Order: sequence, then C-alpha cells, then structure tokens
Amino acid sequence: MKVLVTGGSGRAGKYVIKDLLEHGHSVVNADVVNGYLEDRSPELSYKKIDFTDYGETVFATSGCDAIIHLAAIPSPGVIPNQEVFRVNMTSTFNVLEAAEEKGIEKIVLASSVNALGAGWPATLWGESPIPPKYFPIDEKHPTRNKDVYSMTKWLGEEMGESFARKRKVQISNMRFHGLWDEEMAKNYVRAEKKMDLTGHNAAGFFAWTDRRDAASACRLSIEGDWTGHEAFFINGKDTVLEIPTKDATNELFPDIPYVKEVEEYGTLLDIDKAKEILGWEPKYSWRDASDW
Repeated sequence: MKVLVTGGSGRAGKYVIKDLLEHGHSVVNADVVNGYLEDRSPELSYKKIDFTDYGETVFATSGCDAIIHLAAIPSPGVIPNQEVFRVNMTSTFNVLEAAEEKGIEKIVLASSVNALGAGWPATLWGESPIPPKYFPIDEKHPTRNKDVYSMTKWLGEEMGESFARKRKVQISNMRFHGLWDEEMAKNYVRAEKKMDLTGHNAAGFFAWTDRRDAASACRLSIEGDWTGHEAFFINGKDTVLEIPTKDATNELFPDIPYVKEVEEYGTLLDIDKAKEILGWEPKYSWRDASDW
C-alpha cells in the first residue's frame, strides 16, 4: 500500500515510517519539516503540508491507499488553548474529509490516553487523580477530560465515529501513552529513582508505550480488514512501577473494583480489544531494556 503518514517527522512518526517500509509499504511523509530518517528508501517521499489547510490536505492524500494521521499539537499549556484546539481539530477533520473525497478507506488517527481525561489536570493544576469506575480501564469507560488537549483527542474519536457512519470505512483511534524510545527505557532502568504514586504518574495510571509497539499497531490496523470506527488502548502490558499493580491501586484507589484480573505488574489500561481486532500485542517491556 501507499501510506500517507502525517507528522511523520515527529517522535512517533519516524518509527511508524520505518516499520511500514520494513513491511513492504511505500510511504509519503507529510509534515511541516522533513525529519531525518536513518533508513532512506526509494519507497519514501516527502511533502511539506499544513493540514489545517484543506487544499494542501487533499493534495497530500492524492494517490494514497491509507492514512496514518499523527500530526498534532502534542500537549496543552505551551501555546494558547485556542490554537491547540484549532490545529488539532481542523487537521483531523481535514484528513477525514479528504479521505472521503479521495475514497481512502483505511485511516488511523493518533488519539491518546488523555481522551479518557487522564494525566494533564494533575500536571497543569495539581489536581488529585480522578478515580476510575473500575480496573482495568477499557475503551467503554466514560471520559473525564478537562484540558484542551485531552478534549481534542476525545473529540477526534467522536469525529471518527461520525465519519464512519457515512460510508464503508475503517477508522482506528490509537490511544497511545507516553511514547518511549529505546534510550528513554534504558535510562529509566538505570535511574535510581523510578516513578512513584503521585501526580501525573498516578493520573495516567502508570502506563507507557514503546514507540516500536505504537508503530506496529498502526500498521496492523491498515493491514486489517474490518469496517467502522474503533478506539484502542495502545500501551505496554506492564506499568512503569517497580511494585505490583494491585499494591499501587490498593493505596491510591482502594474502593475501585477489578472487573477482571491483571498480571502482577500488568497494565491498568486494557489492551485486549487491540489484540482481538488488530491482532496486536506489545513486544517490549522497559524491564528488558538493558538487553536491547
């Protein structure tokens, strides 16, 4: 397939492009900058595109079979809220609208654990973690988002749902978390002080995502064959904690029930849906990073 990767020069985009090329796809990296990629390939091209411009978006999608939309403002609190909302919402709408105009039926959108309304209120305003209704948290859990970035990720999922009602199309919203590269994982293993049970860590339920696992999830989605819109938690199968998962939840959320069992250090964000529909499973754990 010829795959358009928006934001392909970013921290996840380089991994997504590398994975696609290694599995026989050709790639168009569409971004405002042409990021360096170690593996140059005749199957990789670049277009400088502003996805808030619909005409440029249509131009970028021409001739493509699938789209992986990663381009976005990645956090709140750095630029004005109005600009975060404008860029993230307009670019997502333009990608979905252009895909419909061009008849592209396989689309992946980069959502986030923050669509749930997870970590940013703790970081921005020092709020305590909001207890979930149950563990492990799945994609059916209601959102509690407050900040503008989390709002755009939740609304991006709603937008995907809306576009999927209009035609035969396959739209995935990938709820990534953290997006660590190999060096980040190795440094974390070497760090004397690991993440604790406070602040952003607790509000994000101690999850993380290896960028290589994020990349394979995107590829498996466009290689799969199903119809409609689905959101997926895409994160590691373990937490970032050195203590067992239930020890952490017993201390922080003692009244929250478990609706099914988790492994001793298992994630609190349920990845079973991605396993069942995409055939995806995370391969990497930071606990093994010393051996990479």
